[in-house]
Amino acid sequence: MGQNAVLDCERPVMVTKGIITIMNKALFAGLLLACTLSAQANAETGAKADARILIDVSGSMHKNDPQNLRRPALRLLVGLLPDDARAGVWTFGQYVNMLIPLGQVDAGWKRKARAEAAKIASPGQFTNIEDVIRRASADWEGPATIYRRHLILLTDGVVDISKDPKKNAASRKRILEELLPKLKLHNAALHTIALSERADHELMQTLSRETGGWYEQVNNAEQLQRIFLKIFEKVGRPDTVPLKDNKFLVDNSIQEVTLLVFRKEGAEPTQVITPSGEQFDAKSAPKSVSWHRDVGYDMLTITKPETGEWRVQAALDPDNRVIIVTDLKMISSQLPSRFVLGESLPLTVNFSNQGKQITRKDFLDVVNLKSGHVDANGAGEERPILDDGKDGDEVSGDGNFTLRVGEGLAAGKVELIVTAQGNTFQREQRQLFELADPMVMKVQPSAQGEAEWQVSLIPDGEVVDLDSLELNASLISKTGEEQPVMLLPGIEQGMREARINADNLLGDWTLSVSVKGRTRAGSALDLTLDPVAIEGKAAPPPPPPPEPIVEMPPKEEPVVEPPPPPSEPEVVKEEDDFMFQVAIFGGANLLLILTGAGLFWFIRRRKGKPDFQLEEENENQEAAAK
Repeated sequence: MGQNAVLDCERPVMVTKGIITIMNKALFAGLLLACTLSAQANAETGAKADARILIDVSGSMHKNDPQNLRRPALRLLVGLLPDDARAGVWTFGQYVNMLIPLGQVDAGWKRKARAEAAKIASPGQFTNIEDVIRRASADWEGPATIYRRHLILLTDGVVDISKDPKKNAASRKRILEELLPKLKLHNAALHTIALSERADHELMQTLSRETGGWYEQVNNAEQLQRIFLKIFEKVGRPDTVPLKDNKFLVDNSIQEVTLLVFRKEGAEPTQVITPSGEQFDAKSAPKSVSWHRDVGYDMLTITKPETGEWRVQAALDPDNRVIIVTDLKMISSQLPSRFVLGESLPLTVNFSNQGKQITRKDFLDVVNLKSGHVDANGAGEERPILDDGKDGDEVSGDGNFTLRVGEGLAAGKVELIVTAQGNTFQREQRQLFELADPMVMKVQPSAQGEAEWQVSLIPDGEVVDLDSLELNASLISKTGEEQPVMLLPGIEQGMREARINADNLLGDWTLSVSVKGRTRAGSALDLTLDPVAIEGKAAPPPPPPPEPIVEMPPKEEPVVEPPPPPSEPEVVKEEDDFMFQVAIFGGANLLLILTGAGLFWFIRRRKGKPDFQLEEENENQEAAAK
């Protein structure tokens, strides 16, 4: 072994019998032990990234990427890779070319990689995916130790090595049956980007899912830069600080800042304002700033940045990033790229300073940890991440903050954002994953008629233990009436089918399906699928017959009598009664008087005339005297 030889624990140790004879066996054993301990130490403290980037340069890319946007996208990824990583770039068409040799990422490697990216074009005649995967991973042996292994495959086509379809099919088969098992043995994640609708999406998805990688379909090359950013965050796991309202905070533990700003065509030049008020752009940047301006973005690296609040004058963009090099790190456990809707996984977050975990109570008590997310329903509410010994957190106050991830999230792609706020610092980390539907429900008209619906329940065998599934279905009316739905085995394992005759249903109903079982990872599964509305076609019962109507002859208009004159008040009536009584009383008295007078006259007449004459004479005498 030469004086400058370096023991690489990531490669097999090849020693001939003769060298073993010369070499001290104890020394050789010591080297192997050191290699093992080094691998264990790196596994405990966090592995570095080993990224192999595979770029399709076949002729069809001229149509799908006419502006060669693969070049600035590659330069973006190269610029973001951390200095402790190692990386290489291969291009492929009919043949495979090592565009940028595998090596340690540093300033020199980045300069060379950016320059070589200009050579990317579309001269190839075929798409030899098998050969590029085989060549790029040729030096990997056994499971990963020091480095996390990643392949990033960008292509727009299918496996195409010949004009003979049989040879193409054989190559595709070798990828699945030979290369895929090796990648899994090497703990290598294969991230696939399909840059067209005609790509072999089934193959791309299988390679990424089976290896724990990420799959993206991109119909427009202008999206490549942002897709490369997302994949970089899975590969590099960078330390970042939040960028809110184009402002970010630099604390005294940060040695370097890389600012990524996406820029729209025709936008004003990006400008940066330091905490002390100094303002600069790409042309006036100080020597401590390395500014790379490219198609669609600005990337500037600031060495020994001033502490305090920095500001960016540019359009707000959710994909802008502030990546840092710091001794004070926020470390979170890595979620799988894909797990099951309804499954809940723990996420653990802790902090380290110069590689040692922080457990001081005075530090932990002032740290405020939160998680937010963006899923198919948009941005969700923030949730606290606590170190209180509850809800999955094992020990209170040990410096390991725990969050259960999965509850309340929608199926599809999810970006989880963890932010930390301390007295003098801020940190942020992002994780991208997919929540897979364990069961897909299809409801469509049956071939038997428009009123009959065919229900198919199709499980995802990649994430669900098919033998553990228990499914129940029922129809529920608006009034709460429930009817069970019989589920029968389908043509595929785990599949269930049913038929619903809407002619037997009156009004609106809802089909509800519950799923219980276990995932292939062993987690419990218990969820209810999204309900499906079923419109009943049954005719409503006829209304009761109306009562018979008897025809009546037309009525004559009644003669309206004039109203009687208003009666006298009750008081007047009483007066008339009184006068009537007085008249009767007076008449009776007058009758009595007349009767008495008549009786008196009759008696006088019976006594004789003299009485009468005397009276008369007296009257005559009186007259004469006068």
